[in-house]
Amino acid sequence: MSEIQKLEFKNMAPGQGEAVQDLVLQSVEATQENGFTPQGRAAFQRYAAAIESRRVMGYSHELVYVCGILAGMIELKGPDRISMLYIHPDYANKGLGSRLIARAASRCAEMEPKARHLTVYATDNSINFYERVGFARSGSRKENGGIFSTLYKLSLKAKSTIPSAKLHGTPVEIFVFTGTGNSLLAAQTIAETLRQEGLPVHLRTMDEACPRTLSSECSIGLIFPIACASTYPAVWRFVQSMPAGEGREVFMAATCGGFTAGMQGPLRKILTEKGYEPIAAKAFVMPGNYNNKTLPVDRNEARVKKALLEARSFACDLLKGGLEWGGGIPVLSGFFHWLAQTRKPWNLFYKIFPISVDREKCVRCKRCADNCPAGALTLDPENYPVMNPALCQSCQRCVGFCPAGALHVPGKPAEPYRAMSYEEFKGAFK
Repeated sequence: MSEIQKLEFKNMAPGQGEAVQDLVLQSVEATQENGFTPQGRAAFQRYAAAIESRRVMGYSHELVYVCGILAGMIELKGPDRISMLYIHPDYANKGLGSRLIARAASRCAEMEPKARHLTVYATDNSINFYERVGFARSGSRKENGGIFSTLYKLSLKAKSTIPSAKLHGTPVEIFVFTGTGNSLLAAQTIAETLRQEGLPVHLRTMDEACPRTLSSECSIGLIFPIACASTYPAVWRFVQSMPAGEGREVFMAATCGGFTAGMQGPLRKILTEKGYEPIAAKAFVMPGNYNNKTLPVDRNEARVKKALLEARSFACDLLKGGLEWGGGIPVLSGFFHWLAQTRKPWNLFYKIFPISVDREKCVRCKRCADNCPAGALTLDPENYPVMNPALCQSCQRCVGFCPAGALHVPGKPAEPYRAMSYEEFKGAFK
């Protein structure tokens, strides 16, 4: 993992053809390509030698550098046809090929919004790679000029899942939105497991906009609760604030009561359009904050224990590859995504579970106002909290972490659930 540092992507400039040609030929020689006849090998060498000419003809070439050293290249004929993709032998199996493909797919979607596939005639030695990153066979094996290849296509509008490659990029930047701590607890477990595998991991909050200075070689994790079969507006605002992906790998983990309605699809679509490479998504069932007439302590503890075991397993699987990022039912997930952008569900939540302030219990610590992710809580002249229902997202952070129980849902007798102490919550992002 530590070898992939200072990753840079650049378009091929005039005069670089010879260096790129050398990389291509070294890669082919190292793999001992068995789909070439002697005639085909000679034809391929001529094709590689004409890279500079094809650049002038309008082919596009993107190069990837590791610590300033040319490590890989991709050539596209038009926006949707990969004509060459090669990685220097010293940097094979480091995730560079999947990065280049993710960036090519993103550019194709931008240049040709109606494009359905990214295509490639895969030579024999490259078939396993293309299948691993999500390409599907679309033709029979054929010979042309002594070179054997098979047509493969990558759907740009996948309806189900995208097979993942391994998590390669480091450091891993995990961004978390949490109400009463469930998602933060899952994020901490994932981070701890990845650190045990030797990866540098940073935990950050989604309460603020995404930094614009993320390193180009990092991977990103997004961890948050499911709400309204989608997620909170604060999470969607954070996602919209994320900079261009530049091929960065991204994974998602969500905590929920058991129903997600396939919100993974809309998120995957947004991230792909931004140029990220979505590699895995998972939801963990955790205790809920709503409508508990009594606090089922034993059941909640069992749910948390099971969810954290699943989170640990998910983190290990990120390093192995083969996970999925589901798409759900497009119409249903699209509807809930649209609905979550409006005030309708949050107004309904607040109507059912209004949050009241007991001034007699309130110790005026300002904790609720300081930590409200929606800015719905302000302080009156006497430093008592005042709720603005038109802004509240019903994440229940204020209720869960109120030290005196002054913020509460009327008629809800159960002790408010929280996954951790307030001090653990605040200390997580330092």
